[in-house]
Amino acid sequence: MFFGGTSAVGLDIGSSYVKAVQLRRVGKTGINLDRFGIAEVFPGGDKTATGTDIHERKVKAVRTALSEAGITAKQVVCAVGGESIIARYIQLPEMPEAELRNALRWEAEDHIPFPLDEVNLDSVVLGKAPEGDKVDVLLVAAKKELVNSHLQILRDARLSPVVVDVDSFAFLNCFELNHSPSPNEVFALMNIGAEVTSINIYTDGVSRLTRDISIAGDAVTRSIQAKMAVDWAQAEQVKIQSGVPQGEEQRFAAQTKVEPTRTTSLLDTIHTSVGLLTQEKPGEEGLEGKADQVIRSTLANLVGEVRRSFQFFENQPRGRPVQKVVIGGGTARMGNLDRYLSAELGLPVEFIDPLRRISVAKRGINATALEASKLMLGVSVGLALRKVI
Repeated sequence: MFFGGTSAVGLDIGSSYVKAVQLRRVGKTGINLDRFGIAEVFPGGDKTATGTDIHERKVKAVRTALSEAGITAKQVVCAVGGESIIARYIQLPEMPEAELRNALRWEAEDHIPFPLDEVNLDSVVLGKAPEGDKVDVLLVAAKKELVNSHLQILRDARLSPVVVDVDSFAFLNCFELNHSPSPNEVFALMNIGAEVTSINIYTDGVSRLTRDISIAGDAVTRSIQAKMAVDWAQAEQVKIQSGVPQGEEQRFAAQTKVEPTRTTSLLDTIHTSVGLLTQEKPGEEGLEGKADQVIRSTLANLVGEVRRSFQFFENQPRGRPVQKVVIGGGTARMGNLDRYLSAELGLPVEFIDPLRRISVAKRGINATALEASKLMLGVSVGLALRKVI
């Protein structure tokens, strides 16, 4: 299949999951999800285990996701992300595009903290600056080592990239189409993955600040693993089962309710085993309390970095207070995370809906897997949209 503007494959190669979607344009405005597949990079395994060949695992996960989706196309739209991506918002005098690109090479030396021969550079003009004789420009640099590593995964999976985007901008692309944001509102988009939390502040129809923070789901898992002396898989399960600890009012309300009978969780099993060894009595603060402390402590570090990002934006010449937060990514599936972030940031928080304005094919799609994975599809959907709108 060759892209002719009517169909495209978005491939999001994350650190824990590979997500693949195929979108098709229907008529002038409609978009259809024709294919969907997802695969774990470490199925049932410990991603911290020594001797793990991450490259080979990602190649295998790419093939699995595409096979599960029934996608046979060899051309894909993909993205890179992380702290090897640098985005800077600068102003330059108005000039012809060719002159602007030459000027950006000189400007980049003052704004990019890497030697220019080690990065791939790109830029986009965001619009006229308030001064009138200048333009706002977004300058993006990606370390060549990161890009080449990503491209090697695609080559080994016998794929060809037609576009290499940046994760946070793909997520924004998905948000913009599906949520139809008001140009006057200031949104903070948070794509909370396993290794990285991407923040993108969006207003007036463009991105005004983007930043990747190396605190995300894996940081929570590592903290649980260290504090509770369990293996990686157990720590992941504790994280998912516990969710974000509730605030005092929510906790009191939960305690006054009669809970339905539930199956024994991993946390219960660990708690019972350790209790037998330590003579810990039921009701005392044990492993559940430790899990709550660890999760809250790690997320508090994330919230601190998010606040600093908001403050930095607000203190810019054209900065304004953030009004709403939209979250997505695998870690966004943690129970109570939206309420926790809303309470900590003092802002309304909602989940991204990557399929709000995209219809889903009635055949060939695992509806159960799609629903379970929907929060993780912001990047892959945003990538495919690059070629169908």
